[in-house]
Amino acid sequence: MIRLTLSQMRAGLSRLGAAAVAIVVATAFVTATLLGGGLVRDTAHRAVTASLGDASVVVHPTDERPLDAAAVQALTELDVVAAADGVVQVPGQVLAGGERDAALLTPAASSPSLDPFEVVEGRAPAGDDEVAVTVSTAERLGVDVGDVLRVEHEVLDAETTAVGAVELRLSGIMSDPSLLSAPLGVVLASRANVEAWAADASPDGRLSYDQVLVAGDGAAGDDAVAEAVRAALPGALVRTALEQAEARTAELTGETETLTYFVLAFAAVAMFVAALVISNTFQVLVAQRARTLALLRCVGATKAQVHRSVLLEALVLGVLASVAGVLVGLGLGQAALWFLQGVDLGIEIAPAVPVTAATLTVPVLTGTAVTVVAALAPARAATRVAPLSALRPAPDPSSRAGGGRLRRWFALSLVTVGALLLGAATAGMLLPEEPLDLAHALLVGILGGVVSFAGVMVGAVFLVPRTVRAAGALLTLLAGHVRRPTVRLATVNAVRNPRRTAATASALVIGVALVTMMATGAATARSSLDRTLASTFPVDLIVDGAGLTPAHLDAVAGAPGIAEVLAVPAAGVVVDGGSPVETDAIGLDPDRARTLLRDQEIFAALADDVMLLGDEAAGVAGVADGEVVTVSTAVARARLTVEVIPAGQMTVLSAATLEELAPGSPVVGIWARVGDDAAAADVVVDVQDALAAVSADAVPFVTGLAAEREGFAQVVDTLLAVVVGLLGVAVVIALVGVANTLSLSVIERRHEHALLRAMGMTRGQLRGTLMVEGTLIAVVGTVLGTVLGLLYGWAGSAVLLGGTGDLVPAVPWAHLGAVAAVALLAGLVASVLPARSAARTPPVAALAA
Repeated sequence: MIRLTLSQMRAGLSRLGAAAVAIVVATAFVTATLLGGGLVRDTAHRAVTASLGDASVVVHPTDERPLDAAAVQALTELDVVAAADGVVQVPGQVLAGGERDAALLTPAASSPSLDPFEVVEGRAPAGDDEVAVTVSTAERLGVDVGDVLRVEHEVLDAETTAVGAVELRLSGIMSDPSLLSAPLGVVLASRANVEAWAADASPDGRLSYDQVLVAGDGAAGDDAVAEAVRAALPGALVRTALEQAEARTAELTGETETLTYFVLAFAAVAMFVAALVISNTFQVLVAQRARTLALLRCVGATKAQVHRSVLLEALVLGVLASVAGVLVGLGLGQAALWFLQGVDLGIEIAPAVPVTAATLTVPVLTGTAVTVVAALAPARAATRVAPLSALRPAPDPSSRAGGGRLRRWFALSLVTVGALLLGAATAGMLLPEEPLDLAHALLVGILGGVVSFAGVMVGAVFLVPRTVRAAGALLTLLAGHVRRPTVRLATVNAVRNPRRTAATASALVIGVALVTMMATGAATARSSLDRTLASTFPVDLIVDGAGLTPAHLDAVAGAPGIAEVLAVPAAGVVVDGGSPVETDAIGLDPDRARTLLRDQEIFAALADDVMLLGDEAAGVAGVADGEVVTVSTAVARARLTVEVIPAGQMTVLSAATLEELAPGSPVVGIWARVGDDAAAADVVVDVQDALAAVSADAVPFVTGLAAEREGFAQVVDTLLAVVVGLLGVAVVIALVGVANTLSLSVIERRHEHALLRAMGMTRGQLRGTLMVEGTLIAVVGTVLGTVLGLLYGWAGSAVLLGGTGDLVPAVPWAHLGAVAAVALLAGLVASVLPARSAARTPPVAALAA
């Protein structure tokens, strides 16, 4: 039986091709995912190791044992220690020539063995009047060695926060450290300077180190140095350099491990879709080999031998295709690595993919197991072939039943129960004033989605053929008189085997539904987020700072991408609605404010006799919407009507009213609107640079909706692109299944095609029939997947976002159009090879076969 099985595989190699492609794609996906996780861990380990220099031991403070200058001094006195440096970094910024850059102010190392930085020009700072910056900071500021830089840092005292500044000469330029170890730019200064700045930024004025790097004397090993350090600093957390690298790598890749599992979930979807294609392939192979199997039974083969023969075929196919998939995954991973090495990512990338035993064995075992499991049902069907079938004519594929009444009611029950659960979770988050707990609603929603989708899959054998018939009838009406017979024949052929057509379309439904669901969820999240941000931050850019001058206003107005600016004065007022409350009120011109704001409704009621009061401020003042209150200053008073708005502690008067109450109020803010075609992130940087150029002291802070909205939009778009790309693998496998179905359909209907050719059907008409058949299956699978994806996407968004604010359902038209175009094109492409095979076979040869 083994030789016979291998011989059958060689004879049916072309028929097993589609199943093999599905396995290769799925296992390559799993391999690439595991490689990606390993690469991230390897990259993080390299970055952490580089940040430690040649340190032997790293000491961390604990509640029991903080690290101060005395602790470092105690370590330097140990015989096995050559040098010890306390590590502290102070957030700050460096300015030169009107440009600025945020940076971590870092002390220079006391010993070359503890210096993780590489100086590429000049030298490290040797005195308190010198500083070194990284290449990226030097390029941003446009400075060279010898230039003077302004370094700013925060100074805290008991009541106020100030900005300390010092001018230092640039002594050297360093290579950029890894972004994993230094997410901001690094400014290297003398240890005395940085430690003084750290003390200034501390609430209690004391210096404490984040960690201490210790270099051994070379004679003792790292473990011996660690033991000596533990004895000198009892209570502190002491790690060798290797232990520190491993611990820090685990911290950095903790979320990456979660991401790896997240991506593996999509790989599981791809494997499931591949299993549908594999099962479909073996079912048809078993049906086509019915006479061969019957002959084997006639000559003495047992049911167990036939069963083992099919499973052996699946096992061999699974192992070979999985190994090929691993090789493809390794090749793709190495190619991606070569590409990343040519891109400046700010981190050191490994020269080769990190291959481990798990990377090689897990995909092979998974692919093989999925293939064998998918072949179990066809193998069981093979044992039911009676020996007398060898003497009977082959059954007509159209005689194969679709599904029974029990299956229909079971599918309907699953869909109903799942829809009720999903509706309950959605309503629980949207309708009541107090929404359900998110964890409970999410659990109920996921359960409802899984149950209802399972019902759709169980009932696909009823739903898909009916939908194909409806689509075929519509296409028949749209087709011309000449092409109508072709469309009718293609429609009949597509539903002759309901189970196979349903299985093929179901694979496509799964992939398209998941892609559409994620795209819909992302589009809904983005539209809902835009509305929330528009009401929370109605202004694109807000410049805050004391002592704003007309020069600041001109600088903002002249920055590229700024469409409109508005100076915002403020003054302290007393609001008396029964109990006087002091608050700071801003003054806005109503007409200009409405054109500048993104959410124009929030300030729509602003007028000279109306005061807008944030909901939190109204609660503090004890006033209600529509109430008339007295607003006063030391100069004047006015009676104003309160309009409560969702703006927290904000108090807004018209500019004319504020001028009457507090003449000459200082400008405390500048509001700006970003042009619709401008990149918000670039505009923020340009505004910061413009403000830095005209600021003698501290640079005003810039924030607002534009930066927030663009940042969130980039996150959503990036996640969506990643998810759609991952789910696209499942769609590719499903489309392979469409091609497989058409190929097997051609083989199954070989006599029928020959008879049609003998009766006058041209090769072009035969190709057209198969093209329409493939297109119908692809379009129906895409339409059903799109409808389900939209429903699940909206429901999931309602559950996740319903309790956080206004929900704005959205339709990702661009993604839907792309998916539809891909499905239509794939349906056409999938029909090319089968149609070519059918058209090339001479009618006489096919009839005689």
